[in-house]
Amino acid sequence: MHVILLKDIQKVGRKFEVVQVSNGYAANFLLPQRLAEVATPTRIAELDKRREKLHAVEDARRADLVEKLTTLSDASITVVAKADDKGHLYKKIHASDIVSALKDELEISLDESSILLDEAIHEVGEHTINVAVGSKKTTFVLSVVTG
Repeated sequence: MHVILLKDIQKVGRKFEVVQVSNGYAANFLLPQRLAEVATPTRIAELDKRREKLHAVEDARRADLVEKLTTLSDASITVVAKADDKGHLYKKIHASDIVSALKDELEISLDESSILLDEAIHEVGEHTINVAVGSKKTTFVLSVVTG
């Protein structure tokens, strides 16, 4: 039986894929759990329209991020953190903290996975941060100051 998956299912397929599964698996598990729906020609046509809309939204979002990354390359972001006398931070700065700072200061929303850190930042000072969105890469300066 051909079904359209409504959620990602391990070893079966990803959301919005049309897959072939056994009749029993579809009737006894996928359909009652609302994990899939029967792939009729009408549903497949609706799925294609939905995919086109999702791709258009994703392309627009990606173009917006690439534009924002060009402004980010000249930016300097400041994060205030508590540190001891030697400049060691009491709490390390992770990618999530950097994403929050970008959103607060420059109104740029990125995924944490876009921030490429070898390890969390644990000292006061200026740090070069690498950012990658798709194939576009850039760097910016993160200044960590005590406060």
